[in-house]
Amino acid sequence: MPPKRQGVSLEEKKSRILAFLQNEYSFYNMKELEKMIPKKCAGVSPMLVKELVQQMIDEDGLICVEKCGNINVYWCFKNQITQKVYDSCQRLQAKKEAKEAETIELKAKLKLTSETDRCERYESPDGIKSRNEQLQRNREIEEEIKALQLEYNKLSQTRWDKEKIAAKRSMLIRDLQKLETMTDNIDIMVDFFRNKYGVDPKSIRQEMEIPDDFPTINL
Repeated sequence: MPPKRQGVSLEEKKSRILAFLQNEYSFYNMKELEKMIPKKCAGVSPMLVKELVQQMIDEDGLICVEKCGNINVYWCFKNQITQKVYDSCQRLQAKKEAKEAETIELKAKLKLTSETDRCERYESPDGIKSRNEQLQRNREIEEEIKALQLEYNKLSQTRWDKEKIAAKRSMLIRDLQKLETMTDNIDIMVDFFRNKYGVDPKSIRQEMEIPDDFPTINL
């Protein structure tokens, strides 16, 4: 039994297409590529040419394409890949140098801060201070502020001022107006049943547990 023939990998197909374009050193439209690549590049099906070429444009950046009239023209020269690699190296080198300069500047700022603003002891208008002691004092003050804030919140809920009294009065007036509307509606409903069906109002009030008179509320 003859040995099973191995297929050509995707990378090998792309490599053969790239070698074809670089060796020919010419320009092609897609129809020409679909016709010539399968002949020149073993293992590359005509049905895959367009897809592989597009991958080499979009993903790999190896093949160039330009619109020429109403068709696209494709090419890849040996020196253009070298130039792309060189340009990429130049950009990376520039970024590297910028980051190195930024790192040096940050280290200098850190050293200066450590020697001045962040040192253990520093000079203030009141004399030499200990940073740790001041940080501890700062934490104590923050705890005092939290305790005072809690106390203030409790007092603010029980103590009344003119604004709170006015706001509470406005809320009670709105509630009273709603109650008056409800009592008026109840009286209207009782009169309706009396006039429509001749039901004794007292019977309705007793059945529905409605008082004869509602209490008067004055604000």
